[in-house]
Amino acid sequence: MFDLYLITDPDTPGGIEAAVAEALRDVPAGRLAVQLRAKTWSNAALLPVAHALRELTQRCGAALLVNGSPELASTVGADGVHVPEHDSGVAQARQLLGAHALVGASCHDAAGLRRAAAQGASFVTLSPVFAAPAKGAPLGVPRFAELTAGCALPVFALGGVEQAHAPALRAAGAHGIAVIRAVFAAKDRQHAVHALLRALDAAPCAAQLTARAGSPSLET
Repeated sequence: MFDLYLITDPDTPGGIEAAVAEALRDVPAGRLAVQLRAKTWSNAALLPVAHALRELTQRCGAALLVNGSPELASTVGADGVHVPEHDSGVAQARQLLGAHALVGASCHDAAGLRRAAAQGASFVTLSPVFAAPAKGAPLGVPRFAELTAGCALPVFALGGVEQAHAPALRAAGAHGIAVIRAVFAAKDRQHAVHALLRALDAAPCAAQLTARAGSPSLET
């Protein structure tokens, strides 16, 4: 699964399509997913943007998810959908899109993580880890680690996440990181994406460290 999750900002200067095209330039295949999110837009307004992002992501080997609308995701052939935290969103999306679709879920506490896993989510975002505008009190890394340790799904850290946070979040159990401003508010979005990927590569996640510890030594 990808380990860098880009969430679009509808107010990005130049528009969503241009911003994503810049962010995806020369990105390694399989490392990244894009969530098309513009909460105040209708599906009719999102449709041409979703088609454009589907073409972009396929060309770059990135996954595309649509926020909140399994129907739109199905229409444009997206890889999946991301649903807000509520009782039936994951189950409904899974029913419509099928067993092989990516279904992400937004979570903020232990109950949300349990519900997402029980309903068949592919992964979750857990937020806000750090301070972010209008997102409430941050969890902080210690609480993030506690919650992630009890979750059977890949967890993406979201909320105020920047490049410098990658080592601590990986060590705390994050599969990857989800960002908005760290890329779409950057002066050079391509550079921002590659810097984030390098930071993730330099900070193996807890599962990778455990696997390495359990591997036979090559020393004689």
